[in-house]
Amino acid sequence: MNNFFNSIFFFLCLSIFAQELPPVVNFTPNDYAAGNQNWMVSQSLDDHFYFANNSGLLEFTGEKWNLYPVPNKTVVRSVLSFKDRIYTGAYMEFGYWTKNEFKELEYHSLNDKFPNLMVDGEQFWNIESYEGLIIFRSFEGVYFYDPEPNSIILMENSRGKPISALYKLEDGIYFQYVGEGLFNIKNGKPQLLIPQEKLGKDQAVIEIFKRNGKLAYVSQNAQFYEWDENNLVPFFTETTSEFNNQQILSADYLKNGNILLGTVGKGIFEINSEGKMLHHFNQENDLLNNTALALYEDKTGNVWAGLDFGISLLDLNSPVTGFEDNRGEIGSVYSFLAEGEALYLGTNQGLYYRDNGGSKFDLISGTNGQVWDIRKENGVIFCGHNSGTFQIDGNKATKISDRLGTWLVKAVNEKTFIQGHYNGISFLKKKDNNTIVDTPMIEGFPHSSKFIEIDDKGDIWIGNEHKGVFRIKLNDSLQVSSIINYPLKEESGVNSSIFQFNDTLYYSTQEHIYQFNERREVFSKKNSLEELFKNKSRLSGRVVSDTNAEKIWAFGNEGIYEVSRASLNNSYELKVIYIDQKFRNIAVGYENLSKINENEYLVGISNGYLKFDNATSFKQTPSVHINSIVAGDINSEKFQVKPDESGEFGFKNNNIDFEFSTPNYSKYLEAQYSYRLLGLTAKWSRWDTGSMASFENLPFGEYTFEVRSKVGNEQSEISTYEFEIKRPFYLSYIAIFLYVFIIIAIILLVNVLYNRHHRKIVLENERALKLKNLQAEQEIIKLKNEKLEQEMDSKNRELAVSTMSMIKKNEFLTHIKDELKDKADSSKIRSVIKTIDKDINEKDNWEFFKKAFSNADKDFFKKVKNLHPELTSSDLKLCAYLRLNLSSKEIAPLLNISTKSVEIKRYRLRKKMDLDRNVNLTEYILNL
Repeated sequence: MNNFFNSIFFFLCLSIFAQELPPVVNFTPNDYAAGNQNWMVSQSLDDHFYFANNSGLLEFTGEKWNLYPVPNKTVVRSVLSFKDRIYTGAYMEFGYWTKNEFKELEYHSLNDKFPNLMVDGEQFWNIESYEGLIIFRSFEGVYFYDPEPNSIILMENSRGKPISALYKLEDGIYFQYVGEGLFNIKNGKPQLLIPQEKLGKDQAVIEIFKRNGKLAYVSQNAQFYEWDENNLVPFFTETTSEFNNQQILSADYLKNGNILLGTVGKGIFEINSEGKMLHHFNQENDLLNNTALALYEDKTGNVWAGLDFGISLLDLNSPVTGFEDNRGEIGSVYSFLAEGEALYLGTNQGLYYRDNGGSKFDLISGTNGQVWDIRKENGVIFCGHNSGTFQIDGNKATKISDRLGTWLVKAVNEKTFIQGHYNGISFLKKKDNNTIVDTPMIEGFPHSSKFIEIDDKGDIWIGNEHKGVFRIKLNDSLQVSSIINYPLKEESGVNSSIFQFNDTLYYSTQEHIYQFNERREVFSKKNSLEELFKNKSRLSGRVVSDTNAEKIWAFGNEGIYEVSRASLNNSYELKVIYIDQKFRNIAVGYENLSKINENEYLVGISNGYLKFDNATSFKQTPSVHINSIVAGDINSEKFQVKPDESGEFGFKNNNIDFEFSTPNYSKYLEAQYSYRLLGLTAKWSRWDTGSMASFENLPFGEYTFEVRSKVGNEQSEISTYEFEIKRPFYLSYIAIFLYVFIIIAIILLVNVLYNRHHRKIVLENERALKLKNLQAEQEIIKLKNEKLEQEMDSKNRELAVSTMSMIKKNEFLTHIKDELKDKADSSKIRSVIKTIDKDINEKDNWEFFKKAFSNADKDFFKKVKNLHPELTSSDLKLCAYLRLNLSSKEIAPLLNISTKSVEIKRYRLRKKMDLDRNVNLTEYILNL
C-alpha cells in the first residue's frame, strides 16, 4: 500500500515537472543511418561528437553523420576522445582512430599490444583517460595504454571477479568488483575503498561524484550515499522514495551540481543539488526513447543521451522551455493570461487553468470549444469564445453574452466594455452591483471585429481583414455618431491587424506597416516601423503590443521580432528571439505572445506553448570547420583533397565541392552559412542553412575559398582554403613562351619576307626607275645626240656652206686671177692679182675654217696628231678637207694650188701616214 501511494505521489509530481521542459532534439536511426543502440558518447577538440553505436563508431559534425565500422564489424561499446585520437572498445577489439590528411578516420588496432590472450567474448565497456594514460575496462580486467611507448599494461585482477564499471574523478580512477565493493587505483593496483557489505547486497554503483568534499554515489535503484571514510550516509531520501526503486541505468553529475538519471523504461530525470525533481523527460514529452544507455554533458552544458533507440540532446541551458501536448489534451494555444501565480490557457479546445498548487491544467467547466482571447480589463477577466463571452473568476466561468463568436473584449471606460464579434460589435456594461450585462448589437456595422483599439479621444478603431480599418466615433450616451472606413487598396488585408505603439495607431499587413497620420487623415507607409521591418520577412500582419505598449512583437520565419524604443534617442531597437516557425507552427494570423513575469513570455504553439526568458542571452559564438573537399573532372569520379593544405589541381579537375559545419546543437538556433570564392567573386553568398558549396568549370588561376557561419546574431571567424587551378598546357607559361616565340618568329619571318619582298620590289622599282632613268637618259642622250647631230648637221652644213663659199670664192678669185693674168701688163692688174692671191691664202680664212671644223669635229685634229705626230699644219689642213670628203679638184682652190699639186700633197700625206697602198686615204681619214 505504501508503494502504491508513493507511486501515485511520484506521478502526480511528474505531472507538475512535465509541463515545461528544456528543448529536446532527437536523432533517429534513420537520421544517422546506423544501429539503434548508442552505448557511450564523447566530444572531440573540434566539437564533433562520437557515439559507440551497434554498427560502429558514429561521428556527428553538427551537419553530417559518418559511420566507421570496426574491422570485425561488431558492436562498439565505448568511446573516448582524447587529444587527437578517438579510442573505441568493441567486442574482441579495441584501438584508436586518427584523422588522415582528408579528415577521415582511420583505425589502429591495439589487439597486437594486448598483454596476454584475450578472453573469448571479451568486450570493452568503458574508456577513461588519466595522467596521459588511456584506461580500458572490460569485465575481465582494466588495461592501461600509454600512447608514447605504445604499450599496454594489465592491472592485476587480485579478486578474480568481474569488473562492473569504471569511474573518473579528479583525484583518481574508481571501479567496482562485482560482489566485492568499490575500489580505487593506487600506483597501478586496486585498493578497496568501500566494502560490498557497506554497499549492500548486489548493489551496483552507477555514478560517483564529490559532495561537500566527500565521495558520493548513486546506485542502480536511485539511492544516494556519501562516504565518510567509515560509513555510508544516505541523502536525497525523499527523492529516493519518489523513484520507488526505479532501475537506474546511467547517470551524470553536471557542472552546475544537478544530477541526471537515466532509467531503463521511465526516461531521464533531472534533480538539483538539493534533491528537488526539476524535469522528467520521456516519450510522452519529446524524448525519443525511455531507456537511456548513456548520458554525457558537453562543453556547453548540453546533455547527450545515448538511447536504446536513437540519440536525444537535452538543451538544459536554453532560455526557451515549453510544454508540448503530445497527447492532445489541451490543443493549440491562442491566448494566455497570467493572474498572480495562476495561468490561463485559451486553446481550440477550451479555457484551461492551472494555479500554483495545481498538478496540471484543468479545463474550466462550460468553456469547451474555441477560445480566441483571455484578458483582464478593469479588474474583470473576460474570455472571448466561439459561443460568446465569459466572465472568469478563478477556475469558474460565467457566460455574459450569448452572441455567436466573440473575438475579444476591451474596456472603453470604467463601466463600459466593447466586444468584437464575428459580425459586428456590442457593448457590455457594469452595473453598480458589479454585475455585467449585455447590450444590443450596434446597427449598421455587420463587419467582423477581430482587432479593436481605443485611442485617447475615446474613438474606437476596428481592423477588418477585408474592409481595412474603421473609425467609430461615439457620443456621450455611447451611441455611434459616425463610422469612417479607411480601405487599403494596394494589397490584401488577410491576416492583418491594428495596434497602438508609442501613442500612435498602426495598421499592419504581411508586407507593410502603415501609420495613421492624424493631420492628413490617412494611413501612410512612411514611418520608422516600416523602415525597421523593410528587410524582415514576416509570416503575417499580426503584431502584438504588450500591456503597457512599451514593446511590440511581430512574427517571422526565423524567429520573433521584439521592437522597443531606444534608450538614448527616439528611434527603435529590434531584437530577434530565434524560435523558428517550424517550432511554433500556430495558424498564420493567430500568432500570440503574452508576458507572464518581468522577463518571461509565453508563445502559443499548435500543441502547447513555449516560454522564454527575455533577459537571458540567446548568443552562441559559433565556429566553422571545412570538413571535406573533393575535386575532379565533371565527367569523371572526383577525388579527396587535403583540407589543411593548399591545393593544386589540373585544369580538367576544375570542379570542386566543399563541405563545412558549425557545431551548433541548439534546437531553436539554426546555423546558417555564407561563403565566397575570391578569385571568382568578392561577393558573399546569401545566408543559408546549406552546408555545402560547389563550383564547376573554374577557369585557371589562384583562389581562396572563405566560409563563415552564423548562429542567431553571432558570426564565426572565417575559415579559408587556398588552391590553384593550373593552366592547361596550351595556356601554360611554356606554351605561352612557345606562342610568343612562334609569333615573334612569324613576325620576324614575315618581316624578313616582307623586307625581302620589299627589297625585291625596291630593286625592281629601282631597276625600273633606273631603266626609266636610263631610258630617259637614253632619250635625253638620243635627244642630245639628235640635237648634236642636228647641231653637227647644222655646223656641217655651215662648214659645207662656208667651205663651198670659200671654194666658190677662191674659184671665182682664181678665175678672175686667170683672167687678169692674160692682161697682166698693167701694174694695177698685177696689184690686183697679188691681192687676190693674198685673199686666197689669207690665214684668217684658215682660222675661220679651222674653228668651224673643230666645232663640227672637235677631236679630229687631236686624234690625227696622236696617230701621226709628224704631220704638219699643211698636212692637217689637207686632212681636214679630206675629212669633209672633198675631192682634189675642190681642195685645190682652197689651197690655192692646182689639182695636180693636191694629188701630190695627198701622195705625200699617205706616205707620212704610212698607209698601205690598198687603203683609201679619204676613207681612212673619214673612219678616224
